Amino acid sequence: MGATAAPYVSVIMNCYNGEKFLREAIDSVFAQSFSNWEIVFFDNASVDNSADITREYDERLKYFKIDNNVCLGEARNLAMQKATGKYIAFLDCDDLYLSHKLEDQVTLMDQRGFVMSYGGAAIIREDGSLVKERLAANSSGHIFGCLLKNYDINMQSVMLLRSYILEFDLSFPTDFQYGPDYDLFMDISAQFEVGVLNQLVVKTRLHAGALTHKKLHRIRDELKSTIDRLVARDPSLKNRYSAELSQAYSKFEFYEAVYLITSGSIAMARATLRPILFSRWEYMVLYVLLFLPIPKRYVLRLLNR
Repeated sequence: MGATAAPYVSVIMNCYNGEKFLREAIDSVFAQSFSNWEIVFFDNASVDNSADITREYDERLKYFKIDNNVCLGEARNLAMQKATGKYIAFLDCDDLYLSHKLEDQVTLMDQRGFVMSYGGAAIIREDGSLVKERLAANSSGHIFGCLLKNYDINMQSVMLLRSYILEFDLSFPTDFQYGPDYDLFMDISAQFEVGVLNQLVVKTRLHAGALTHKKLHRIRDELKSTIDRLVARDPSLKNRYSAELSQAYSKFEFYEAVYLITSGSIAMARATLRPILFSRWEYMVLYVLLFLPIPKRYVLRLLNR
């Protein structure tokens, strides 16, 4: 498909000092088998050479910059306002699209009428070597309950129907540091069927220490806030997904316990785990470990933290 004056897909790239892997990320869009796209490049007050790198590309890359850095949720909202395509996709400056990503998702969404779709991700190290492959575990359809139990949406793999975002005035929350994407995507899945590609469509680069201590502290409260809001808006969710909601709320408490362990608050971590001990065997194992004379760093290593 040839490029036209009206791009079919707007690929949003939010950038803050992202020069290190930027060419590789942009090149992965230019290498797509589907060519009817634009890049909405939103420079969030970078002070490195990101702007210079964007000038190496043609007019399909549309560059926008703000003078004062804003949170990621707000930056994504501002970038979406610049999009003109039927669909919106997302790509961070250190990640990559596989060559068929846009084509496969456009085909799926055009044929099935989904307002959102996502696929699997290969997790890579900074040098590009493979860590693991994470295929989407769900199948297309009403998957809100499945996502409550196992949230497997990779941000870089998502594609959204722009007209739906505009019609319902949807956006990423600007007061969330950890879960702005979780909030928006769970909102959509609570109302509509979601398309799922059970194949790899992106590569996501793993960074040491990417999840900051400050964000770890906010996981429980932000995720719980999202689910509380959705249930308040549609109380029928509480009856339809009673078991799944219980699992989700237990997992949020588990995340809080992990944060407390990193903070050295072992007694508080045990107290947080106690009400959810029998929800999953992993919670019980962690609880028992916290009574043993094991250094905190080894416990966190078991949790991949």
